[in-house]
Amino acid sequence: MTMASEVHLKIDGIAVTVPTGTLLVEAAKQAQKHIPVYCYHEKLGPAGLCRVCLVEVEGMPKLQIGCNTVATEGMVVHTQNAKVDDGRRAILEFLLLNHPLDCPICDKGGECDLQDYVMAYGQDSSRVIDGKESKPKAVDLGPTIVLDEERCIVCQRCVRFDELITHERSLVVKDRGAHDIIATATDQPYVSQFSGNVTELCPVGALTSKTYRFLSRKWDNHRAVGSCAQCSVGCGINVDVRQGAITRTMSIPEDVTSDGWLCDRGRYVISFGDDQRRLRTPLYRHREQLVQVTWDDAIGLWAQALQASASPQRVAALGGGRLMNAEILQLQALFRSFGTPHLDWRVGRSQQAGAGRATASLAELDRAQAIIVVGVPPSQSAPVLDLAIRKAVFRHKAQLISVGPFGAGSSVPQQRAARIDEVAGLLPDGTERIVFVWDGIDPQLGREIANLRTQWSTHGRSAGVLVATTLSNAWGAEALGMHPSFGPGYQPLASSGLDTAGIFAAGRAGELDVLSFHGANPVLTWHDASIVREALARIPFVVATDLFLTQTSELATLVLPVASAFERNGTMTNLFGQARPIEAGLPVPDGALSDSEVLVALAQALKIALPDAASLTSLEERALEAARIAPLDCGAEQLAGRRLAPDRPGLQLALAANVFAGGGTTAHDTRIEALRPLPTATLEPATAQRLGFVAGTLVDLHAGAASVKNLTLRLDASLAPDTIALVADLPQAPANLLFGSEPLRLEATRVLEEVAA
Repeated sequence: MTMASEVHLKIDGIAVTVPTGTLLVEAAKQAQKHIPVYCYHEKLGPAGLCRVCLVEVEGMPKLQIGCNTVATEGMVVHTQNAKVDDGRRAILEFLLLNHPLDCPICDKGGECDLQDYVMAYGQDSSRVIDGKESKPKAVDLGPTIVLDEERCIVCQRCVRFDELITHERSLVVKDRGAHDIIATATDQPYVSQFSGNVTELCPVGALTSKTYRFLSRKWDNHRAVGSCAQCSVGCGINVDVRQGAITRTMSIPEDVTSDGWLCDRGRYVISFGDDQRRLRTPLYRHREQLVQVTWDDAIGLWAQALQASASPQRVAALGGGRLMNAEILQLQALFRSFGTPHLDWRVGRSQQAGAGRATASLAELDRAQAIIVVGVPPSQSAPVLDLAIRKAVFRHKAQLISVGPFGAGSSVPQQRAARIDEVAGLLPDGTERIVFVWDGIDPQLGREIANLRTQWSTHGRSAGVLVATTLSNAWGAEALGMHPSFGPGYQPLASSGLDTAGIFAAGRAGELDVLSFHGANPVLTWHDASIVREALARIPFVVATDLFLTQTSELATLVLPVASAFERNGTMTNLFGQARPIEAGLPVPDGALSDSEVLVALAQALKIALPDAASLTSLEERALEAARIAPLDCGAEQLAGRRLAPDRPGLQLALAANVFAGGGTTAHDTRIEALRPLPTATLEPATAQRLGFVAGTLVDLHAGAASVKNLTLRLDASLAPDTIALVADLPQAPANLLFGSEPLRLEATRVLEEVAA
C-alpha cells in the first residue's frame, strides 16, 4: 500500500489540500490563517518549545501544538476559538512572568512578535504580585551582538540556527527554568560570518545588533528592495533608511539566491556612505598636491588629456567589477569608440569570472552529489555560497572535497586533495552530479578543471562550475565586454588589446599617456604592488573614480567622487549568471555623480554618442544570454590573463581572502572596527614546530628587501605544509609587497600570547 501524496483537511471550516507530511502551521497558510509561533521557523523546522502555537484538533482531548503536528487525512482544525485563545493566553502569561516591560526603549518595538501576540491573545493585566527575576542587561555576546537576558523567552531560534544552518554550534542554552540564558559553549565571544541573522530570527528584543541599537524605529525607516553588492553572490536585501542614512539591511525571506540569510559583510558594511572621509568633490593633482576642482573642469581636463594623447593605443581603462551592468556597457562602448582596445576588469587576483555554458545554477549546487572547492574557499570570499555548500553537505549528503593549500574553511566534513588529479579517486561510487567552486585565480587550475569535466562527461558525469570572487559584478564585467579580447556576450574582437599585466608593462615602459581606473584599487589588490606603483609614476595622466582616497586614487592625477551601490539603480550579474536588481536607497551625495553620469559627461566632451537607456537594456539582456551559453570553459586561453607565479624556494606564500579586508568601503566603515581582520600570518602546526615558532608570536615576513611586519602568528591544521598564509588586500599588511622569487624569511619579534589554533 502506497502512501497518498496529498491529504485533505479543514482548517477553521476551510477545506485545504496539502502534501503529506505538512505541519499544521504551514497547512494553515493555505487557508490564509495565521498560527502564532516563537520557536518555530520555516527554515529551522519544528521545535515544540514555546507552545504558543496551540490549536484544537477535533477528536483529540487536549490542544495540540501546530508547529509539530502533522496534517492527516480528514483532520478538522480550529486555530481560533475560546479554548485555543485561553491556551495561548496562559502561555503568554508564563512568558511575561519575568519579561521586562521596556517596550518604549526596546529595539524590537513595533516589530516584536511578543507585543503583537500579547495584544491579540494576552490578558489586560498581570496577576503576579511578586517581583520579576532580574538578569543582566546589555551583555556583550560578541563583536556584532548585544544580549538582553531579561527579554529572552528561550525560543532557541538562535541556538538552532547556529546548529542547523551554520553547523557551528557556538550558541547554547545554559542553566534551567527561569535561569535559562543564551551563551556560547566555550564562554568565548560569538563569532560567525552569519551572526547578524540571529538578531532577525529573535522574535523579541533579546538579541540586538550593535550597529542598529537605539538607532531607529521600524516605522521611521524607508525601505528599498534590492541586492547586496558586497560579493559575487548578490543576495536579496531590504535596505532601511532614515533621515538620509542607512540604518540597517535585512534579509528577504523568500529570496532564492540567499535562502533568506545574509552574511555579516552584507548586513553590516553600510555606514561608509556618510563617512567623513567620503570624497565629495573632484580632485586634481597640481604641484604634487590634490586640489579641488569643479566637475566641468575635471571632465575637461580628462577629455583634454585623451585628445592630446599621441594615439588611442596609448590609452587604457581598468575596472568595472563593481559597476552596474549598464555602466559597464557604457564604459567599454566609450573607450572602444575612442579607439582604445586596452580594457580589462581583472585588477585583483581573479582572472576569470564566468564559465559560459559550464556555469552551474543554484539548483545544481543544491542537488550536487559532490562539491569540489578549488583554491581560496568561498567561506573567505562569498560566505552565503559557503552556506549553500553546508546545506548541500548536511541536508543532501553531498561529498565536499577541497583542493589547494586551504581547507574548505567552514564547519563541514571534507576530504583534502593536494592536486586536482587526485579528486577522482576521492569521489564515492555512483557520483554523477558534481559542482566545482573555483576562485578563478590560477588559469592552470581552471584548465585542469576543464580537462576533468571533459573526461567525466564521457562517463555520464555532469560537472558545473561556479567562480567565486570578491568583486560584486566580475561576471558582468567579463560578459559585457570589459575585456581586451571580447565585446559584450563574449563576442571575439578583430584584434585584442592589452590585458591588465600588459597595461602595467606598457605604463612602466612609458608607452601610455592616459589610464583610468573605475572602482578599482590595484595598488592594494594586484599581485605585485611595485609594478603598479612604477607604472603609475610613468603615466602622465591617471584617473580614478572612487568613493574614497584609496591606495590607488592617492597616486592619481584626477580623482572623481562617484556614487555607491546604495545610491544607484540598475542590475549586477552574480556568479550564477543572473542579473540582480539594485535599488537606490539613498540619493547621490552633493558633489558626487554616478559612474554613468561621469561616462556620459566624458562622452559629450569627446563628442562620442553612447547608447540610450533602452538600447543599453536590450544590449545587456542579449549579451548576458549569449554569455550564459558561450562555448567557454575554465581557464580558457581567451579569457585568462597572464598569471605570473614565479618559483620560490622553501616556504610558499598563500594569499587568503577575508570579506572584511580591502581598502575601500570596509576600511572606511567605522561601525565594523571589530570585524576587520588583524594582520596575521598562518602556518600549519607541524611546519611551525619545524621552524621553531609558536602561536601568538609577533613576526615579520621578508622577501628580499620587501617586508610585511607585525603579523600575529596563528596555527591552522587545514593549511598545507610548508605554506604561510597572509590575508590579501589588507591595508595594514599588504601581502602584494612580497611577490617574486625571493625566498621568504620569517623572523620573530616577540610572543604576545598563546592563540588558539
